[in-house]
Amino acid sequence: MLETLCHRIDNINEWIGRTTSWLFLPFAILVVIDVVTRYALRHPWFYIDINVQIMGTLILLAGGYLLVNEGHIGVDVLVTHLSPRHRAILDIVLFPIFIGSIGALLWRTGIAAGDSWRILECGISGLDIPIYPLKTIVAIGFFLVLLQGTSKFIRNIMVIKS
Repeated sequence: MLETLCHRIDNINEWIGRTTSWLFLPFAILVVIDVVTRYALRHPWFYIDINVQIMGTLILLAGGYLLVNEGHIGVDVLVTHLSPRHRAILDIVLFPIFIGSIGALLWRTGIAAGDSWRILECGISGLDIPIYPLKTIVAIGFFLVLLQGTSKFIRNIMVIKS
């Protein structure tokens, strides 16, 4: 049953990561437009807030995907010589730090997102782009990382028990 739960969490983060990666195309196009208007036409582009939100979404929703695919930066020099069982033990020992930090980030970003929705917060550029959706995505991103980290924790317990 726990393995099924872990597999579902993996699938959710894998799907969100792959789907979100398509946002890189509009991001790249907008960067090109910004560069052309800024340097070739000598006219700054005021739609850069859109790019910030797209890139923020890409980065924040990729966290769980990276954790599924072990793409986060690690200190491999310390753990490469460890057996899978000893790596699992180390991950379990460090899990309270993970859960505490990601939990605190989720808690604070959830509050910030709620406050932002309450006042319908907008950016300061000429476009007045709403910020509350991005603040919500920040909280969702931390939630997905928390889910994936918990899945990894459960799998580490299974490695130790086997």
